[in-house]
Amino acid sequence: MWVRLRRYRRRNDFSAMNEASGGPGAAGGRPRIFTVPPHGAFADRLVAGLMSGRALPLPGELGLARTTILLPNRRAVRAVRDAFVRHSRGALLLPRLAVLGDLDGELMPGLPADAAELETPPAISDLERTMRLMPLVERWQQRTGQARAKVETWRYAQALGRALDLIQLYGAQPEDLSGAVDADMAAHWQATARFLDIAVASWPDLLRAAGLSDRVEHRQALLGRTIEAWRASPPQTPIVAAGIANADPVAARLLGTIARLPAGAVVLPGLDLDMAREDWRALAPHDSHPQVPLKLLLDEMDAARGEVDIWPSESDLDGPAERSDLIGAALCRPDRTVSWGASQLRSPGGLTRVECRTPAEEAAAIALAMRRALDTPGKTAALVTPDRALARRVAVQMQRWGVEVDDSAGVPLSLTPPGAFLRLALEAAQSGFAPVPLMALLKHPLAGPGGEERTEWLRKVRRLDQFLRGVRPARGLQGVRNRITTSLERTYPCYEELVGWWKGLEGIFRPVAALFQRRRTGDVAEAAGVLSALVQALSDERFWQGQAGRAVSDLLEELERLGTEQLSGRVGASDLPTLVDAIAAGIAVRPLYGRHPRLAIYGLLEARLQRADLMILGGLNEGVWPPADAFDPWLPPKVRTALGLPPTDRALALSAHDFQQALGAAEVLVTRAARDETAPTVASRFWLRLDALLGNDWPVDEEIAALAASFDGSAERCAAARPAPSPPMQARPRQISVTQVETLRADPYQFYARELLGLRKLDALGEEAGPAERGTIVHDLLEQLCSDGGLHDPQRRSEAIATALKGYSDHPLLLALWAPRVERMLGWAADRMQEHEDRGWRIAAVERAGEMEIGGVTLKGKADVIFDTGGSYAVADYKTGQPPAPGRIREGYADQLALLAWMAEVGAFHDLDAREVSEIAYWKLSGGETEGQIMSSANPRIAADNVWRDLPAYFEEARARFRQTMARWLTGDEPFTARLRPEFAPYKDYEQLARVQEWEGNSRG
Repeated sequence: MWVRLRRYRRRNDFSAMNEASGGPGAAGGRPRIFTVPPHGAFADRLVAGLMSGRALPLPGELGLARTTILLPNRRAVRAVRDAFVRHSRGALLLPRLAVLGDLDGELMPGLPADAAELETPPAISDLERTMRLMPLVERWQQRTGQARAKVETWRYAQALGRALDLIQLYGAQPEDLSGAVDADMAAHWQATARFLDIAVASWPDLLRAAGLSDRVEHRQALLGRTIEAWRASPPQTPIVAAGIANADPVAARLLGTIARLPAGAVVLPGLDLDMAREDWRALAPHDSHPQVPLKLLLDEMDAARGEVDIWPSESDLDGPAERSDLIGAALCRPDRTVSWGASQLRSPGGLTRVECRTPAEEAAAIALAMRRALDTPGKTAALVTPDRALARRVAVQMQRWGVEVDDSAGVPLSLTPPGAFLRLALEAAQSGFAPVPLMALLKHPLAGPGGEERTEWLRKVRRLDQFLRGVRPARGLQGVRNRITTSLERTYPCYEELVGWWKGLEGIFRPVAALFQRRRTGDVAEAAGVLSALVQALSDERFWQGQAGRAVSDLLEELERLGTEQLSGRVGASDLPTLVDAIAAGIAVRPLYGRHPRLAIYGLLEARLQRADLMILGGLNEGVWPPADAFDPWLPPKVRTALGLPPTDRALALSAHDFQQALGAAEVLVTRAARDETAPTVASRFWLRLDALLGNDWPVDEEIAALAASFDGSAERCAAARPAPSPPMQARPRQISVTQVETLRADPYQFYARELLGLRKLDALGEEAGPAERGTIVHDLLEQLCSDGGLHDPQRRSEAIATALKGYSDHPLLLALWAPRVERMLGWAADRMQEHEDRGWRIAAVERAGEMEIGGVTLKGKADVIFDTGGSYAVADYKTGQPPAPGRIREGYADQLALLAWMAEVGAFHDLDAREVSEIAYWKLSGGETEGQIMSSANPRIAADNVWRDLPAYFEEARARFRQTMARWLTGDEPFTARLRPEFAPYKDYEQLARVQEWEGNSRG
């Protein structure tokens, strides 16, 4: 360890001697290439070395101002600019900071002053390129039998654009594609390669016809001309290329040229100068070692590792020099890990970890670490993670302290309020203004007016919400209007106001509704115009405000310009929501100001060259950091290799290099979650290597771990008690229905919440019709047909069924399934009624309501059908579901028929004499293969299984249970305890109110 540190010092001295003697880099001499070790703060070291003049002589007083520094991305430009501000200690003329670009093809902002500009047509934007490639991809999909949704065509077109970029960056020729495909490759890949060959060859002609240029082609030509100009006439002003760890061949040749300029230098990040020579030579392009990108870069620059020196400067943000030893050992080649057991390496301190249970807990731990950093004056902290979900969680967690964190990667436009509003408008129109998406749209904060008028808007929206609950209305705007007019009485005070308000909304929605009613939607441009008018009318100027509002405005304007049928083809109505959402998801919205100056969240690309006092490396799981191997639908691995393109697993090596650089900070916290939203996770290979190397020398941040585990609650929770409200006797109801008695006995709290608190479960918005609705229809039909004598007439039954189901005409599948089933139910019931009539029975009452008073409590009930058997009654109850099980009847939690019989025997039903009840029965109406079944006390086989075999005794037991139940809860002071007999509780509508999950299973419950 200490030997290596001394080697760093010797290299610094050697660099100083080079500088004193004129240094390397003169024309034809040794290239001037440096590196900053992983523990060094790159941007600050770079600035310190330039300002001191030790690494690169700066001519004259304005030498720094005349210097050009080429950096890999715009975030690096900002990092270096901030470093100059920290080191300036006053006014300073900054050098020119420009972006060279990286493998993603980011454009160089301009040539140095002594290079000529290239005159080219305007460069095509990413969005326009994808739109123009979509028709090509769609035709290929159709010819190969891969017709997909439009959003998939969009994604394939995006991938095709990236493939075109890659082919141009690495100089592959169209004719190389045909030779890159082997005969033994799958037919799919052969067809794909043929299409790609055509696309690559025809793309330049398509651009010329549109009067546009390819940005990558322009960039490569620009760099090539710069190389020629600088080799022919080397610039006399200093030029430094810094922080670039990966480059395409043309950019790498430019770096090699810069390194050989008289006033040029290249500064690489984290090159390992102490790796064994045989290990360095053994690195292959497909390896995931962090040094692979740098080795390939040096090869393209025509330079050797031995020609690289340490950049001669230091920084207060540097980590301990021993950290570089640790990083080199932890990320060594796999065949070198056998030496870990004999290694004397120990953690130099400042490196801790936290392993959390869930992503939410991990976000809490990171937020706590960042908040703790703010307690130290001037201390900075940064989260580095490729996990965008984790980054958003942390940003939200920080808001509980009123801290807004700068997330450099931004937020996808689709996740911002304007983007979500746009998606909801499309989903509402696509669904035919079904209740759920319609309410989501109308309740959105951007819908309706702002200010004081917002309250009135929400009042009308909530009223509409009430009318749309239950089975969803017919599809379309008219269906919603019909629901309003049929639900509202014309005498309702606000009837005209509410109907008029909805008619106004219909006028706003009609153009987009017409768009979705066509069999074939027009082009995207037409849809974008309709959407612009819709959001303008439905919202107000608030929609277009802020960064997100302006981004949506620009997007819609671009879609109107580019989304014509000639460019992107036609789009089906069903494809619009997902397509627009996918386009919006690719647009990042970044706030301009208002974020905390000492905190930041970086993606891996943004984190390069960045350094904070505390670096938090989050999301250390396989598939996240490092990322999963990306699938390229156009360039399979064999074709990439044949064309000389970088393999897809190059991203693994780059992510390892990013991890190496971030791990070099003075204080580092590494975090991961043991599981994600769906399953357990696998720790990152980087995490596992550090754990295997350090073991107990890699400490856990105990304070953060403990706080995160109890972040949203106390560490010790008191066991909750079972709810048992006990209102005074005078407040208790004095009436009950026969169907509520079993609820009161099994779960008194349900009865309390419904009858004493007056709480009712709201129907769901736009729910599908189910067994409950079918049961209501069957009961109503039996009452109607039994009353008017039409039950035995098949024609009248069919007409009645059609009329009853007319309200569900918007559910064709439901009608197809229900109509024959209900027909069989009624047919079976008619046959059983006829059998009873043949026995001399007659129907005495249908759906007859009655009530009687017992011990100060009024018992109410409604009998489905009562038969007069010629001296006694038979009471029957229809069940379109399952009748009560015999065990439930035995336990006394299904006394409905017994109580109805009691009412019949005392004459409690209107217009019915008091008579003895000799039979009770459940009529199960299924309408399936078994059309129905009667569960009767007169059936010896059924009666032998339960208490109905002795009907008078059963009646007496049921009556005694009723009196006891009333005496305990309605006329007594028994508490309404939750879930006394949960196995017999009929419904679970009030379990959340009773907070069952907090106490169920507790000994105190």
